[in-house]
Amino acid sequence: MGAQRGFTYLGLLLAIALLGIGMVAASEVWVTTARRQRMEQLEWVGQQYVQAIGSYYENSPGQVKTYPTALEDLLEDRRFAFTRRHLRQFYANPFSGVADWELVRAAGGGIRGVRVAVPDTVGRNSAYEFSHTPLAR
Repeated sequence: MGAQRGFTYLGLLLAIALLGIGMVAASEVWVTTARRQRMEQLEWVGQQYVQAIGSYYENSPGQVKTYPTALEDLLEDRRFAFTRRHLRQFYANPFSGVADWELVRAAGGGIRGVRVAVPDTVGRNSAYEFSHTPLAR
């Protein structure tokens, strides 16, 4: 009976080891999937800012097109008789959970885009920039 218990114990240790290896593999897949989803969310949020800045720029009253001086101008554009909203809300960086966007300034003043640092898989930060490019006329 003693030999039988040793064999069962060895089988249990092997099962636990295999379960641990399976859990490590599953966690790597989960981390990769979560990062991919955050990158897709970052792309969507960046495009929301680009569209809002483009809307502000293209709908400038008069002949001279201007960029917003602050991100708040995208929420409430008071250059008209009525308030125009180019952006519904300030969006957070999906990686940090806060709106820690750097502003990309235009040559003539104003904000033409946003930039954010995102940690990559080896621990360094990569900068992602989302900028409006005016249409050629």
